[in-house]
Amino acid sequence: MTLRVLHVSPYMAAAAGGPPVVVDRLVARAAANSADAHILTTTAYSDDSGAGLRRTYPDLTLLPHQRAALTGAGRAAVRRAVAQADIVHLHTIWSPLTAVAAAAARRQGVPYVVSPHGMLDPYSLAQKRLKKRTYLALVEGRVLRGAARLIYTAQDERDLAAPVVGHDRADIVALGADAPPGDTAGLRAAFFARHPDLAGRSLALFLGRLDDKKRPETALQALNLVRADYPDAGLLMVGTGPAEQALRNLTRQLGLQDAVRFTGFLSGQDKWQAMAACDLFVLPSRQENFAIALAEALHAGLPALLTRRINIWREITDAGAGIVIDDTDEAAIPTHLAAGWRHWLADPAARTRAASAAGQLARAAFDWDDSAARTHAIYRAVLAG
Repeated sequence: MTLRVLHVSPYMAAAAGGPPVVVDRLVARAAANSADAHILTTTAYSDDSGAGLRRTYPDLTLLPHQRAALTGAGRAAVRRAVAQADIVHLHTIWSPLTAVAAAAARRQGVPYVVSPHGMLDPYSLAQKRLKKRTYLALVEGRVLRGAARLIYTAQDERDLAAPVVGHDRADIVALGADAPPGDTAGLRAAFFARHPDLAGRSLALFLGRLDDKKRPETALQALNLVRADYPDAGLLMVGTGPAEQALRNLTRQLGLQDAVRFTGFLSGQDKWQAMAACDLFVLPSRQENFAIALAEALHAGLPALLTRRINIWREITDAGAGIVIDDTDEAAIPTHLAAGWRHWLADPAARTRAASAAGQLARAAFDWDDSAARTHAIYRAVLAG
């Protein structure tokens, strides 16, 4: 029997980060798991009023914005989408869209599962704390209690969420990550053909939203320290976000203009070319549920510098594919980051071993086909339960 799945995400634009990627990959693998997938989303983060989303996903329900779910027409659209599903998968929380979809599912007797995507992490809960505490009491608590299952991406995510929702009804399914297409040497050559002034440098990669949460400024500060010993070290800052102008200003203040390249948001072949041009991946974030970009970098053979705030840090360090830095002292983070950076630059053989370990880990643990199969197995278990 074909399983009808409704994926509900407040946003599907690529610039929004991880959840849209997860939905996209699950939808792409629905047929292989004897399922038919539909998407309910909004135009949030979309710069073309959703036109691109309609081209990519012809069969979707698209609301003009998240709060549209609270209107009469929006609620009716949500109810229709839910009524056509055997099971609903809510991606993220703290959204009017997911709350209305959960309510519609409860009323219509359609079971639903929730992927919090790190939004029950203490760091996330501390942002707009009073507002979230109130919303949790009035709305989100019922959404979470009504879920047939809570699907986490890592053990750390489940444990960090436990004080709010407990350990019951919990499944852990690691996300997948894409692997680079084609020949790494060719991708690397294509990047340096476009950026010849960076050829010959040992480049680190920061790829993600340029936001205070990810502490991108510490990568610049660490580079400034590293260049005292390795003047050819450089950094690619791939992404956009509210901190971009401040980061550009800091780059000038530190005199790093020739060593740092801001590329803006990259996707597809451009993203893989940037990865192929780099020797390591830097993610000094305050909190990451999974970090798909990091897992993609592992597939590309990039050793990592990361904090324990990334929920897959144990897998990476156990495999010998990265170095965890101490971030308990905020002021010392650039120093610790620089020490790890120097380690990889000083010992190319160790970096080569870590690169091989990174690829092996990614292929074994972060595979979209496996992730989708396990997720669809949870759907069927819920319906059979």
